[in-house]
Amino acid sequence: MPPFYVTTPIYYVNSVPHLGTFYTTVVADALARYHRARGDRTFFLTGLDEHGLKIQRMAAERGLSGQAYTDEIAAKFQDTWRRVEISNDDFIRTTQERHKQSVEEIWRRLQASGDIEPREYEGLYCVGCEEFKGDDEVIEEAGEKICPIHRRPVERVKEKNYFFNLPRYQDYLLELYRTPGFIRPESRRNEVESFVRGGLRPISASRIKSAVSWGIPVPGDPGHVVYVWIDALINYVTALGGPAAIERGQGNGVLWPAAHHLIAKDILRFHSVYWPAMLKSAGLPPPQGIFCHGYLTVKGQKIAKSIPATRVDPLAIVDALGDTFVDSLRYFVLREYTLGGDGDFTYGALFQRHEADLGNDLGNLLNRTVSMAQRYLGGKLEPSPDADSGFASGVRNEVELAWGDFQPSRALESIWKLVRSYNQAIEQSKPWALAKDPGKRPELIQVLSRCCEALRWSALMVAPAMPRAAKEILSQLGREGDEGSWPVTWGWPGGVLKSPTPLFPRIEPEQQGALVARWTSPDAAAAAATASPAEKAPAPAPSAPTEIAMDDFARIDLRAAKVVACEKIPKADKLLKLTLDVGGEPRTVVSGIAGAYQPEQLLGRTVIYLANLKPARIRGVLSQGMILAAGDAEVLALSALDRDTPPGTRVR
Repeated sequence: MPPFYVTTPIYYVNSVPHLGTFYTTVVADALARYHRARGDRTFFLTGLDEHGLKIQRMAAERGLSGQAYTDEIAAKFQDTWRRVEISNDDFIRTTQERHKQSVEEIWRRLQASGDIEPREYEGLYCVGCEEFKGDDEVIEEAGEKICPIHRRPVERVKEKNYFFNLPRYQDYLLELYRTPGFIRPESRRNEVESFVRGGLRPISASRIKSAVSWGIPVPGDPGHVVYVWIDALINYVTALGGPAAIERGQGNGVLWPAAHHLIAKDILRFHSVYWPAMLKSAGLPPPQGIFCHGYLTVKGQKIAKSIPATRVDPLAIVDALGDTFVDSLRYFVLREYTLGGDGDFTYGALFQRHEADLGNDLGNLLNRTVSMAQRYLGGKLEPSPDADSGFASGVRNEVELAWGDFQPSRALESIWKLVRSYNQAIEQSKPWALAKDPGKRPELIQVLSRCCEALRWSALMVAPAMPRAAKEILSQLGREGDEGSWPVTWGWPGGVLKSPTPLFPRIEPEQQGALVARWTSPDAAAAAATASPAEKAPAPAPSAPTEIAMDDFARIDLRAAKVVACEKIPKADKLLKLTLDVGGEPRTVVSGIAGAYQPEQLLGRTVIYLANLKPARIRGVLSQGMILAAGDAEVLALSALDRDTPPGTRVR
C-alpha cells in the first residue's frame, strides 16, 4: 500500500487552540486514522510556528523571552490535542534544534541554486500579516497607510534583505498546477493559477536582526534572520529527517512524495506558490497535494484569535460535558461541514447532531441490539456466516472513496445509511415478538447477529472520526480485538456481549441553554481569547481618542448606500470591490472585508458610506471612499441601518 503523510499548518503561537484549529487538526487526525486502519504506512504531523516579529513583541509585552513565551503556548496546544484524542506521530516546533539545522541546509541549497541575493528594500510591512505590502495593497486614511485587513497602520521599513528569486519558477509552477489533484478544491487551483499568471516578483527571505531578532540566523550572515514564512514552511521536511533524508529515502524521508498539506485558505499562496518553488530550488520534489479548506464562522464572522465573540473553546465544552463528549464534538465538525467550503458554527447544531445522529441513531441501535441479545440470548452470539447482499460492501466502498477524497462528511453520511437501515430492520423484524416463539429462535439469532455485524462494521468505519466511541461499541459487542482494523468480510464473527451502557447521554434543553449562556458570555469569550494559560497582568487602559470639534465632524459626509455589485479582486484574498448606489452616480469602493463576507452576502445590503474620503487606487482599482465596519484587527460586522433607507440619505 502507498504511504500517506498528512500535515496540518503549524499554528502561530499568538493564541491558544480554538474551534478553527481544532477543526483542521481533527480532519487530519481522522484521515491518518483511516489510512492506518487500511494498513498504509502513515505519518501525521502537527506543530507550532514560533518565530517572527509579532511573537517577539508579544513576549516582550509580558516580560518573557521568546522561548519562555512559546514554551507556555506549546504546552497548552499539546495538552489540548491529548484531550481530544489527536494521534499525531510528531509535534514540530520551529524553535527546535533539528528544525534550525533543516532551515540552514535548505538556505544553503537556495543559495547554491543562485536564487538568494541581497537587495535594498524600502516599503511597507504589516506586523499583523507578517508580510511586506505593496503600495497597491494598503489604503490611506488620515495621512497614514493602513492595512485593509487589520485596519492598523503599516510600518515603513528600509532594509537590505535577502530575496528569493520567485519569478524564475513561474513556468514550473503553472505546469505543476496541471497535475490532477495537486491543489484542491478546483476553485482554489484556479485562484492560484490566476495569481501566478499575473506575474511574480522576488519575495523577501530574511529580515535584518536589528528589526527582528526572534528567528533563525541566516547561515553565514548572523546580522539577518530567516524570514518567518521561509522558516515555517520547511517544518514539513524537518519532521522527516531533513532534506538529506528525503533525497536518500532514509527512514521517514521515504514518506515525502506522499505529503498532503491540509491548510486554510488564508495561507494558500504560501503553500501553493512559495513552497513548491523553494523545494524546486533546493532540489526536492513537490508535495503530492495541497487541500485548502474554508473558514468556520460564528454568526457569519470568521473565527479569529483577536475577536472574543467568535471564540469557541473545545476544552470548555469538554470540561462541561465530560471527556465522552469529545467524540460528539469531533463527529460534529467532520459531519456538519463539507471540507473545502466555509461553515457556520452554532451550539444548537452541535447539540442536534449529538441527540439525533449519535443518540437516536447510532446509540439507539447499539443499546437495543445489546439489550435484546442479553435478554433473549444470554449475551452470547456464536459466529453467524451471512452472505452480503451487497448493501454493506457498497456502503464500505462509498466510505473508502470519501475518505480517500478528503471528504469526511460524505464518509460519515454513508456510514449512517448502514446505521439507519438496521434501526429500520429492528422495527420490521420485531425481535421482541420472535423471542416469544421458540420455533423462531434461529430467525431471532439471525436478526440480532446481523445487527451486531452492522454495529461492528459501523464502529470500524467510524473509528477515524470517533475513536473513543468506536472502541466502546466494539467492547460492548465483545469484539475488542477488532480495534484498529477495517471491515473486509460481512458475517458476525461471534462474541460475548457486555451489559449495554449509553454512549451518548441526552443533554436536557435546560442544561443546553445554561451551558450556551455560560460559553457565550462576554467574560467567557474574553477569557477564552487569553493567549497564555498563565495569569495575565491587566492591560493598561487605552488612551482616550483625540477630541474633535463639531465643525470637524460636520465635514464628514456619511450616506446610506446600497450594494448593487460585488466581486473579489484578483490576487487579493481579503479585498472586495463593491459598486454602490448612493442615490445617483455609482461609486466604487475597495474594502478589506473578504475574510468576513462573501460577495453574494452583500448584494442588496444597505451600508454606511463615507462619501467624501479622498479617492485612492488599491490593487489597480480606484476606491472612491469607504464603508464603515466594526472591528479592530478583524472585521466583526458592517455598520448598518435598522430600517429601509433610500440610497443617498445623509447619515448624521
